[in-house]
Amino acid sequence: MSESRIRIKPKSSSRFSIHRGFRGEKNLKDLSNEIIQSIQKAIAEIPESMSEDLRFEVEMFLSKVKLLGWKKSDPQAGIDRLEIRQNLFLILREDMVYSLQKIFSGSEFVNDSFPDLSPIHREILAILKELGNYHHPHPGRDYSRISLMESWFQGLSKTWTFNLQRVVDTFQIYRWKLYSFTPERPFTYQNPEQVVQRILSPESSGLNFSEIYEAEVSLRKNFQFFLLRKIGAENRLKYLISTEILGLESDSLIQTLHAVISSRFEQLLSTRQLEHENVLKEKLDLEKEFRQAEKIQKKSLRADLPGPEEKVRIEILYKPVLPVGGDFYTVRRISGTEYGIFIADISGHGIGAALFFNTLKSSFEKNQAYWERPGKLLRKINDEVYGKLNDNFITGIYLYLNVKKKILKYANAGHNKGIIFNHKEERNKLRFLAPGGKVLGIFPKMEYKEREFKLKEEDRIAIFTDGIPETHSPEQLMLGDREFYRWLIAKKANEEENQPLAVIERIERDLNLFRGNPKAEDDICLILIDIL
Repeated sequence: MSESRIRIKPKSSSRFSIHRGFRGEKNLKDLSNEIIQSIQKAIAEIPESMSEDLRFEVEMFLSKVKLLGWKKSDPQAGIDRLEIRQNLFLILREDMVYSLQKIFSGSEFVNDSFPDLSPIHREILAILKELGNYHHPHPGRDYSRISLMESWFQGLSKTWTFNLQRVVDTFQIYRWKLYSFTPERPFTYQNPEQVVQRILSPESSGLNFSEIYEAEVSLRKNFQFFLLRKIGAENRLKYLISTEILGLESDSLIQTLHAVISSRFEQLLSTRQLEHENVLKEKLDLEKEFRQAEKIQKKSLRADLPGPEEKVRIEILYKPVLPVGGDFYTVRRISGTEYGIFIADISGHGIGAALFFNTLKSSFEKNQAYWERPGKLLRKINDEVYGKLNDNFITGIYLYLNVKKKILKYANAGHNKGIIFNHKEERNKLRFLAPGGKVLGIFPKMEYKEREFKLKEEDRIAIFTDGIPETHSPEQLMLGDREFYRWLIAKKANEEENQPLAVIERIERDLNLFRGNPKAEDDICLILIDIL
């Protein structure tokens, strides 16, 4: 080279440095390009017998030089960081869905000493719904692969003793890592301080500062090694940028952890003192407030049921675990032959879910103008409850029924699939009211697809909340959607036993027998609609 030369000279007995001499001004990008070209020429002269490990290291070095040149001259050149961040999100999302479905499949997760996760299947189902996955594991699927999440838990279990709540809290660390790579995150994962505070809360498993720090560092290392195998072998530069983004997000969470823990002890002390002062008053007031809440909620569950002369019958089964619950339903007469039917499930049950009962009811009432347009109605409700549910979300399905024209329109926000079948026909052909949108309350500005069915006489429509198919037997076997559908379409020889009210009563008895206990695990709601 006339203007510049590159030489490698010894800096010590075991280290080398690259020196550059040149005349004139050249930027770092030009320099890096010259280094790359020179090394590439040197590589071309190396025999094919050169080891793969050495070739990999040289190519990784060239990618680092190229990236350094971009950063100093044009930070955005050739780098689509948004695409890379989205790719990291998709990798973690796919890994988490696979891991949770592996737990449901009954395959061994982590090791024999790991706690049985069946008692937290509800929490796992909620995470899968949050991720947009509404399917249980397919029979026969191979779950022998060790996922990133499972490998992470295996590493932590060497020094941790896991209980169920610790597993749930550790899931939150993984979910924050997942959502840190995308702007489309649930409301409760938009603020890292809130995530850390939830994990450190007195009601949680009590993960302390060092344990959260250890979990985050371990996840970062596991993910980095995972990316090396998945991306690094094909695209060194993309791998380097991915690990850089991973490091920045990990450092951000650790900094947040430091900030939160410094004030957490004072907050906990203040909270405990306040709780001690108020505990007696709360105990005296609780029973009175509970009775009042029960009265208010019962008034909110309005059902304008059709009369005996109408061409439609509607029967409802509603059983909250406590006097107040998280299942919501309403049946509204829009006109003489039109009905609006809404069933929803606020995540959780009891008082926690009931706190948001009136929020949902108020939004439904406020948007009466959209009762004939299911898709628009759910969109309006989502806009109004977004950010108001704390850690909760809502699944729901809304039906618009025109009895005269025998038309059904519906929209589904992540809720269980309702069914339509003709209960008089010998062979039942099921039509499903499948989910067409995400759950309500955690994603902003969502659209909900509206679908339409033509009905005929003797058609029966069934919609329900997940407290029914997720009922467990004493052996911890879950009833499931398919078995419940069989209960719904079963025919009895006595025609009176096939009427909607008789079917409702039979299902309630069968549920009690299946779980071996009249007390339900979750709120239950079932609505049957017969077209006459």
